[in-house]
Amino acid sequence: MARSITLKLLNIKYSGDSIGDDIRVEIEILNKLSRIDKRIKSGTTAKINKEIGKFETDQKLFKINVRISVIEKDVLFNDVGNVNGEIEIDTNIAKSRQFVYKIQIKETRSVLGKFWGKAITVFEITLEALFSNAVRYIPDEGNGWLKVLIENTKTTESLSAYLKVKVEYIKNKREYFTILEGMHRDKLASIKLKKDGTSHLISDIQHNPEALAIYSISKKTLTIVNGKVYNATDYKNEPWEKGLYDIETPDYPHPGGARYEKQAPKAKTWFRIGHSGEKYLHTGAVSRGCLTITEIIRWGEIYDLLIKARKPDFMSVGVLEVID
Repeated sequence: MARSITLKLLNIKYSGDSIGDDIRVEIEILNKLSRIDKRIKSGTTAKINKEIGKFETDQKLFKINVRISVIEKDVLFNDVGNVNGEIEIDTNIAKSRQFVYKIQIKETRSVLGKFWGKAITVFEITLEALFSNAVRYIPDEGNGWLKVLIENTKTTESLSAYLKVKVEYIKNKREYFTILEGMHRDKLASIKLKKDGTSHLISDIQHNPEALAIYSISKKTLTIVNGKVYNATDYKNEPWEKGLYDIETPDYPHPGGARYEKQAPKAKTWFRIGHSGEKYLHTGAVSRGCLTITEIIRWGEIYDLLIKARKPDFMSVGVLEVID
């Protein structure tokens, strides 16, 4: 499983002699340089909590080099100290880790070949590594849909529960992510963080293998392989042709299911059959060309079976076979 590792500059501790209070910390990781300017007095600790890098890895051992420089900015003299270190993380142990680096600076002053200055100070830089799954999922809340903003079109769309996404970054209290499957695959989307600053997205979801279903035209039943049998109906003026059809991930909330939500809270979640046209698997009383489950109160069982099932095509939850 891919892991996302966020590195933060947690705090700066200033101890020893004072060499000034206008401090710059520079942190270089994988050719990316972060600069933090802070006024801090000797004998104090400044809490920074600033992100300095975000990385993804599917390796068990994540290892990178880091170079940290501390500069006391002065009109005439800049006192500088630096250290080279290494960050090594076992990604199987998904706990936050802290790395502490001590940098000693000796004050130096010189004019016309004359040197002076005896002050020695120590800066203690604490970095923190935070773990999260790079791959996350849309939660199954309310009626099974989450409204997000599609960035390239600036339109609001609804994503179905358990759709797989990849977190990109957080900016201005919005979380940005790439949609990895379904009709909006590869699009960048975003959503405002919750009031407490946490994400709507969830982790530790396990998709199941593709679902297999059989619809009998003559018996008017849908059988979920290794599951149950459900009463169904179709439209006599648009008969189904025998054969195999993919069952897609849900595309958008269908208002036609609203009247059944009291009996089936997920009634607006329809699964398109095939990759074109307007034939869907859904619940209801009658059919206008779709495959309709007439046992409305049992729709939740089918929803639960299909919503986490996946074919390896980034689009489908399973296969429907239509027989006599």
